[in-house]
Amino acid sequence: MKTFRINSTTSFNEPGLNLAIGNFDGVHVGHQVVIKKLVKESKKINFKSAILSFMPHPRQYFTNNYEDFNIIDENEKITLFKNLNIDYYISLKFDSNLASLSPEKFIQDILVEKLKVKNITVGYDFKFGKDRKGNTDLLQKLSNQYNYKVSIIDQIKSEKDSLVYSSSLIRKKIKEGDFEGVSSMLGRNWRLSGEVIHGDKRASKINFPTANIIPKKIIKPKRGVYAIKAIYLNNLYKGIANFGYRPTIKGKILLLEAHLFNFDQNIYSKDLTVEFLTFIREEKKFNDFTSLTKQIQKDIQIVKKYHSEK
Repeated sequence: MKTFRINSTTSFNEPGLNLAIGNFDGVHVGHQVVIKKLVKESKKINFKSAILSFMPHPRQYFTNNYEDFNIIDENEKITLFKNLNIDYYISLKFDSNLASLSPEKFIQDILVEKLKVKNITVGYDFKFGKDRKGNTDLLQKLSNQYNYKVSIIDQIKSEKDSLVYSSSLIRKKIKEGDFEGVSSMLGRNWRLSGEVIHGDKRASKINFPTANIIPKKIIKPKRGVYAIKAIYLNNLYKGIANFGYRPTIKGKILLLEAHLFNFDQNIYSKDLTVEFLTFIREEKKFNDFTSLTKQIQKDIQIVKKYHSEK
């Protein structure tokens, strides 16, 4: 897969695109259905399958929220696109120039003149152009004039519970700690990854060593204790984690602390990926470290029981 980073003035010289437009945040099950269809059709008509996303997400640009919004970071998104056999990923910079384009100018300047698209796939609720005044009706209205075809993707619902696959709903579930719901919608477990840093070593003193990770600038889960799986050097480990500020010891930074069962390797400065499985309890301030230690032991038993039943 080729990756292109462009803006409203950059030249682009890759003709023959079968283009899907959207941010595809999370690359959830609904997105995957669209992408698989795009790839299949592209091969049939001998076009390149391509995804056009905006960077940053327009909602981030207008709210100035760059740290607590995206479900996954761009690196993970690119990996998922590669695994789905997309030919081109085009990251279009969303800035004041792009935000000021009328819907008609977006079609003419970006889609037709710059990208030279012949096939466009968008969701039923796709909005574009200044003040989000452009929609699928306008795309279809101008399709004959500019000689492109438009495919409109309707809502894609879960067969299990009839919920519409939605990045907004996934964000809500992450913030609520509903990771069974998140996993169902993503088709995989949601994860946080990062470099393991040194902590204050208090947990090691009670034989509860943790791998500590400062979370990336993506959406943050509900603060509390979770059953997790961790991936280190392509090996999978069961465990328990706390996400929060650690109020009992007056912690000042948001931290993910993961304790892996049957694991005794030194992984400081190494990369660790933590997958969230289920929420156990909310973050709580205890009167003293002894009370916290007793609660940790209870939490471990609950999580081990959870893992044993899966």
